[in-house]
Amino acid sequence: MTTTGLPAADWLRYGPLPFAERGMTRIIVMCNQKGGVGKTTTTINLAGSLASFGLRVLIVDGDPSGNATDAYKIEMLDEDEGDTQVTCLLGGKDPHPLVARPFENIHLLPASMDMQFLPARLRERGNALHTHRKMLARFQGEYDYILLDTRPAIDTDTDSMTAASDGAITMVDVDRWAMKAVNMQLAQHEMIMEELERQDFTELGLVISTAKGGSGRFDAAVLNNLRKHPDLANLGEVPYRGADLKEARAMGQPVQMYRPKSDTAGFFRDIAVKSGMVQAA
Repeated sequence: MTTTGLPAADWLRYGPLPFAERGMTRIIVMCNQKGGVGKTTTTINLAGSLASFGLRVLIVDGDPSGNATDAYKIEMLDEDEGDTQVTCLLGGKDPHPLVARPFENIHLLPASMDMQFLPARLRERGNALHTHRKMLARFQGEYDYILLDTRPAIDTDTDSMTAASDGAITMVDVDRWAMKAVNMQLAQHEMIMEELERQDFTELGLVISTAKGGSGRFDAAVLNNLRKHPDLANLGEVPYRGADLKEARAMGQPVQMYRPKSDTAGFFRDIAVKSGMVQAA
């Protein structure tokens, strides 16, 4: 048995992502159904790290709150003014006209308020596990990586994003429910891949936010358990409340562009290397 309580899936890979062939787009879902764990912060700064290695990245903001969109000073899409991710997902429309290009190697597919109704609409259609895959297939070969910034939930929309992905990075904070949330996430991934009969999904590891962790023995025990998770490698421990991150976000930049020589920028470059998304120089 795995720590998720499900039968061990001997085909499910844990560890660094196998390096992609040249010209192949890899899709990574950035996830945890628990809020406040640093998904968006990791997504926008991991994108900056990948771009610093010369890779082309598309961020798909899958959260109707639009934090990843706002982080790069991009306006959210408005369903009353034209197409959105939702109309592209449900109507089979081309999402290319919606893509913002804040930086040469970092592009972003913005969020919109109508995304809050997407889970219900996917349930009505009954094809949630294929919706994002079909839309994102239009970008195949244009980017080295597509990062999917999910909302804090396990629902039809996050199922769809996971089903479209080649692998996952799970964010987690030092909290009493941290291990439970991580294992629920792994269980979701296993069930989706079993339903799709896929054998090519990789769990890249954990990114641990230590910003909210205290100095007491309980938090120390939680952090130790996360570091020693039996299935997921520790990709990095990031103090998300650092000044570098706040200042970079205020400027609408990933920290790798705002302060490339900082320790914080180094944290995210290490995540890119440890996850196998880039090869160390």
